[in-house]
Amino acid sequence: MKQVKIKDSFFEKCIINNTKSELMFNRDGRPCVLIIRLKYKGTFHKFVVPMRSNISPTTPRKQYFSLPPNASTKPYHTHGIHYIKLFPVVDKFVSSYKISSKYDLMVKSIIDRNESVIVRACQEYLTNYENGEKNSMTPDIDGILSWLYSD
Repeated sequence: MKQVKIKDSFFEKCIINNTKSELMFNRDGRPCVLIIRLKYKGTFHKFVVPMRSNISPTTPRKQYFSLPPNASTKPYHTHGIHYIKLFPVVDKFVSSYKISSKYDLMVKSIIDRNESVIVRACQEYLTNYENGEKNSMTPDIDGILSWLYSD
């Protein structure tokens, strides 16, 4: 598992294809956790899960994997990997994320140690999503998949 950024061209394609709703986007390149393959509707796809600095204290714990707070984390909020924000992607839209600070190295170590927990939680969320238990805050997975492989 590695940390990556998603290229602006992906988000531009989402805008063109009207699938940008609920995506976590910022021009600085929000770090995401790349999960190699998850099963969705009988097929394996590559997914990324955004890291968020300010997950609300009212967010159910099963929706995210908690990480140590970063400089942007507000009091009573959580920094973490927010499962319900995952979305499919292909390699041409993925770029590397430079891990250089002690904090980034610590987060990477935590993610690596908990890879199976994170993958299992993401797969469980996807399975529930596929079975109709959709969260209104989840990106349009089906919409993104509809154009993602057509290029």
